[in-house]
Amino acid sequence: MKRFLILGLALAALFQVTSCKKKWKYDESSAPKTNAIVENAFSEMANMSDQAVKGNLTIYGIGQPIVRVGKYESFTETEKANCNVILTLDTVGTQDTLTIDWGTSNCTCQDQKQRRGKLIISYNGSYYNQGTIINYTPVNYYVNDHKVEGVMTIENMGPNSLGQPYYKVDIDGVVTLSTGEIATYTSDRIRTFTNGYTTLLNYWDDEYDITGTATAQVVNGDGYTANVINALHVKVGCPYITKGTLEITPTGRTTRTIDYGTGACDGTFTIEINGHTYTVVI
Repeated sequence: MKRFLILGLALAALFQVTSCKKKWKYDESSAPKTNAIVENAFSEMANMSDQAVKGNLTIYGIGQPIVRVGKYESFTETEKANCNVILTLDTVGTQDTLTIDWGTSNCTCQDQKQRRGKLIISYNGSYYNQGTIINYTPVNYYVNDHKVEGVMTIENMGPNSLGQPYYKVDIDGVVTLSTGEIATYTSDRIRTFTNGYTTLLNYWDDEYDITGTATAQVVNGDGYTANVINALHVKVGCPYITKGTLEITPTGRTTRTIDYGTGACDGTFTIEINGHTYTVVI
């Protein structure tokens, strides 16, 4: 299950805009911030499984995890000294199951986010095999006190007409934010490798395109739709989206168009709202 890729980069930077309302008077909606929280919560799951299947949890835990093989059993709190995460791999049955367990109390992980609860990943084959389906199910799982529920499914679709490997990514989730908003979220995306797929030992040359849509109905907040207009291009060695355009439309509000540029890794993008265009540097 090498290199499960990031879903949430595309919109995470928009949090910077909503946190500066005095400057960005045309973007008073809470939708960009909500979307960033929701997408990041699910995107992290894929990265976690990539680390956990190798017996570590470098970013999303603290210290060396406790690794078990076999049917999942309960553990004592003494086993979880210093928030060591329990990793359990169960290979009995038609699908292998990997359980990541942070326990019932918040643990501040290496990425400075607090987590508690479990993430259960089931898969029927190798990440590289066409037809492999991987399901991610959070159980009483919280990130920074945002409760994450639902299912994310990644399916290896094989090569496209250009010979590029691509994956179908579907999310049906509910995230209850710490502030009380409840976002019922669905996302249908395609992730296509454009470089680095065959260099198994070199993670840093991976590049891929993201296309697709997402919608959310939000209780006590702004619902929205998000649509990729031109494929969002991600380079694993760059912390920013490098090119592509995205539209996000809060319910009853004007569409915002985000343009990530033409390929430079500079953290710069523009936002167009009601005919006004603003440049943002992260």
